[in-house]
Amino acid sequence: MQYQHLLVPVDFREPVGSAIEAAMEMAAQHRARTTLLYVIEAIDSVDEADDEISHFYSDLEDSIRSKLAEIARRFEAVGLSVEREIVVGDQVRDIVHYSATQSVDLIVMNSQRVDPNQPGHGVGTISHQVSVFCQCPVMLIK
Repeated sequence: MQYQHLLVPVDFREPVGSAIEAAMEMAAQHRARTTLLYVIEAIDSVDEADDEISHFYSDLEDSIRSKLAEIARRFEAVGLSVEREIVVGDQVRDIVHYSATQSVDLIVMNSQRVDPNQPGHGVGTISHQVSVFCQCPVMLIK
């Protein structure tokens, strides 16, 4: 299968290195473009029109934009095409929606290791939900 568009959801809660390295290898092998996607979890119980909340989201987006730029430079340094997207919403829903509407051929993302002694642990994680609901292939990196 030839991949033309890779999606790498990032959240900065854990090191993104493994998924980034895998995506860079796949992008180089397939000459694919890559999109780095960060979903800011929406705060449902507050009025987003509130100046304080607007300021909060703006500051957060600036910080995320800077971190995504650092990652993008790694792709660009080796001649790979990379885009950066930030959305406010629900992580699973928006990753699935983005992949469906933007012709994504493969999602590459980090996944938590599953402890064999706790087989049910990790079933509700974002990576697990994305792998179940997305229509395109998902590569989970542990």
